[in-house]
Parts: sequence; structure tokens; C-alpha cells
Amino acid sequence: MDIGEVAEFSRLEQQTVVEAGLGSGEFLLLIDTEGAVIQSQEVVSAFMGIVANSALKARRIAVVRGGSLTRMQTQRILMIREGTAMFQTLAAAEQWLFAPELPSHDQL
Repeated sequence: MDIGEVAEFSRLEQQTVVEAGLGSGEFLLLIDTEGAVIQSQEVVSAFMGIVANSALKARRIAVVRGGSLTRMQTQRILMIREGTAMFQTLAAAEQWLFAPELPSHDQL
């Protein structure tokens, strides 16, 4: 990805939340990074900024990561706020997202 694509992702996410009539903390975010590759430090920093500073924040963010190469980058992005986790499967991510309370889990 490049910085423009990260900005567009953020814009579309925020627009979708507004169009759904939701506010900050009233939605869940699931990101599937299947097939993702290592990103530049600029892109990682841009995603960190989105996670930390979005006007409308997800109550929980689950990331399904495809490969082990992206694990460390994904952990860096998610560690800056609570209510985030990384999973190896879509089913595990959905189970955690839709749980009534944040269950303890092993970040994968």
C-alpha cells in the first residue's frame, strides 16, 4: 500500500460508519490481511495514526493476518490502543469481536 491508499481506507471506513448512523465506540472493525505483504514504515505509521486518532473509533478491532512476516508490523499497529487483537483465522476473529465481553485470548 501507499500513503494515499491508507488515507482512502480511513476515509471509507469513517464514511461507512457515518452512513450507518453510528458513532465512536458503536461499531466493530474486522480487517482481513490475507495476502498482505510487509509495508513501508510510512504506511505502518499511517495505520498507527488511524488506529490512535480516528474521529470515530471502533469498539473492537480484530485483524486476521495471513502470513507470519506481517505479524510484527500488525502488532506494532495494534498495541497502541485497547480493544484490539490479531488472529490467524476469520472464525476466531469473529468469535472475539462478537463476544459480549472481551474474553482473554492469546494474540496469535
